[in-house]
Amino acid sequence: MANSVERKLNDLLLDEEIAGKVVVNRQPIFVSCVSNFTNFLDLFRKTLRSLELGIPCVVLGRSHTVQHSYRWTELLVDLMKEEELDLGMVTYLSAQLEDIKYVTSESVNEAGMLYTTCSRQLAKDIKSTYPKTIASTGGPNTLFTTEWTKQVQDAIRMSASIECAGQCTALRHAVVPETVKPEDVEAMFNDVTHVTSSVEALRQSAFDGVFAQHGGTSPPSSKSSDGAYIKHSTKDAYYKVSSSLPAPENGELEEYWRKVVVDVTTSAPNTPSHSEKKAKLQELAKWLIRHQPISLAVNAPRSQVFDLGRDLFETTSLVVTTIGSTDKDDAPPALSCQARPQEAECFGEFPPRKTMGVFTEYPMIIPSSNPSYDTHYQRSYLESHTGEVNGKVLPFVKDLLMDISDAAVRGYCVEILNYLIDATKENPKRGFGSDRTAIWGLQRPPMLEEYRSLIRVGAGVTLDDIAPIFLLFNATNASSQVEFSVDASNEELIDILPKYGLVLKLKIEDEDSFDQRVDHDGDNYYNVVKVPQSSDSEVTKFPMPGQFVSLYLPMGHIKSTMKNDEEFVKYFGKSEKWLKMA
Repeated sequence: MANSVERKLNDLLLDEEIAGKVVVNRQPIFVSCVSNFTNFLDLFRKTLRSLELGIPCVVLGRSHTVQHSYRWTELLVDLMKEEELDLGMVTYLSAQLEDIKYVTSESVNEAGMLYTTCSRQLAKDIKSTYPKTIASTGGPNTLFTTEWTKQVQDAIRMSASIECAGQCTALRHAVVPETVKPEDVEAMFNDVTHVTSSVEALRQSAFDGVFAQHGGTSPPSSKSSDGAYIKHSTKDAYYKVSSSLPAPENGELEEYWRKVVVDVTTSAPNTPSHSEKKAKLQELAKWLIRHQPISLAVNAPRSQVFDLGRDLFETTSLVVTTIGSTDKDDAPPALSCQARPQEAECFGEFPPRKTMGVFTEYPMIIPSSNPSYDTHYQRSYLESHTGEVNGKVLPFVKDLLMDISDAAVRGYCVEILNYLIDATKENPKRGFGSDRTAIWGLQRPPMLEEYRSLIRVGAGVTLDDIAPIFLLFNATNASSQVEFSVDASNEELIDILPKYGLVLKLKIEDEDSFDQRVDHDGDNYYNVVKVPQSSDSEVTKFPMPGQFVSLYLPMGHIKSTMKNDEEFVKYFGKSEKWLKMA
């Protein structure tokens, strides 16, 4: 189903280009992907979706999976021969990382996007020499539970060992009751199944088997920056138990690709006071925002789990949140490794919002049209816009549109508004899973008190420059979650912004004061953005609305492990976290 959705999105994009509205960049792209997500999620979708719109693809080898990507490309070329397609549309490049970086950096003006799935450190390294990088980067997936039942232990063990921990949603962090001791975690990993080969695993349908002393990255050591881990006495698994949330020295929790490694935090509130429970949940929420895992699984008795799940869902911005239970057979404990884009459980591997630009140009959501990430509106089309918005908006919007001097920017703002109106007309939307229940859609930023997106407006920034961002927040129910820092010398914007009759969080300060404030109080901001100043020599590009919006607002899904869970849909569908037009 997700494959079909993406093809239809491609068809719509091509129709828009034929109509003269957009331009799809058809410079060759680079595709660097992981082997376990070849089918649909990674190599397949990024390559075939691009080929469908006539974009040449250079498939890059990976040092640890080079044979897999090469053989996949061979199969693709064979199919292209059968269909009599131009074989020059696909190239395979086998090279070491430094050579790949040399090739890409030398072709930065002749090539399009580079699409990769990798660790955050590698994504940062790649983007430093190739700015046009779209990276999916993983993160420390977390399972939260208020009870330590056998079923919950099984969920932790399976989530931690899936595909020998090579799955992007494999568990890296578990928050458990304070009664859990290291010997309990040791006993839990006793049930890890050893397999001798991938063939044996397939025969046994064992997705969570572990190869004895298998390869992968180096295991944790006592000198690890993440602290000392305990190796299981007989299994190739490592764990660390602490009452505090992981706080690695370098700020990044090591992924340990292809290794079973779990940090266990014994701080899940069970029956504490309301204030203590709230404080612990907020501490966890801020940790999740800072480290941005892909997935969060929440488990508790059914009578409690909705409230706990809502608190964590509303105060974070994860793409995948799963609600399970510890006492209901038809709502089993949630695993961290659960996401099915084919059932409308939209999926993505986003870096932390505040530092996203270090790793990727845009966050990639699945399903989506791969070529849309390098597509821009035709300026002539935007200039021809009538300025009419396809729905009801606040009165200030029309005044703001009239005050924009560049007709193309005004047209782009209308496109953004029409996108938001359409996307929030039914928000959330319901998935169609066969054995669990999901809802999904655009969301507001984390709903933590005094936790905002900070937009810096420099001395030369104009209303035209900030209008699209301004509308994202102030035309929706996210208006209370943004703060504008305006340079004291920018008198034009200081005078005009209050004109729109909005209650704005507006701080007037110079650049040094702004930088000092961010350095001192940066942890209290979800996102910090410096609005670029347009110039006469620079041709402004207007990306597709979905990509633009994704830079500022989160999206994703939340699901119940129960089939046809109407109680879940009703409860979480009413959450104020879902984005709405104001």
